[in-house]
Amino acid sequence: MRALVALGSNLGDRRAHVETGLALLAELGTVTPSPLWTETPDESGLGPDYLNTVALVDTALEPRALLEALLRAELRAGRDRSAGRNAPRTLDLDLIQVEGARGRWAWPAPPGLEELGGELVLELPHPRARTRPFVVEPARALGIEV
Repeated sequence: MRALVALGSNLGDRRAHVETGLALLAELGTVTPSPLWTETPDESGLGPDYLNTVALVDTALEPRALLEALLRAELRAGRDRSAGRNAPRTLDLDLIQVEGARGRWAWPAPPGLEELGGELVLELPHPRARTRPFVVEPARALGIEV
């Protein structure tokens, strides 16, 4: 299965955090990173600017398992979710689209991800991806239309 994942960071060494994200994605499958990285203001106004890019990931994981793996990778990279939904972060990994998958799914949070709430929700394609130049432009550089 081929998936498009957005990566971003706005804390500390942003480039190193995004590169860590790419390395963590490589544990899930074959990764093709976009050659385009963008810098964008923090939409919440709570933190410094983001460094963003996207990557294609060819993986055997189904969409729900892939989302769980992305959330675990964020935690491994030091993401602190206790500060709230739009707080500055070391690493943000968003599942943007998955080849052949459309819809919305919700399921109980598995062990190790309970801090995210009682359930996980996945909507594909990502409902706001088309309005975010920091996703659209790096994806276009890979030849992908969001």
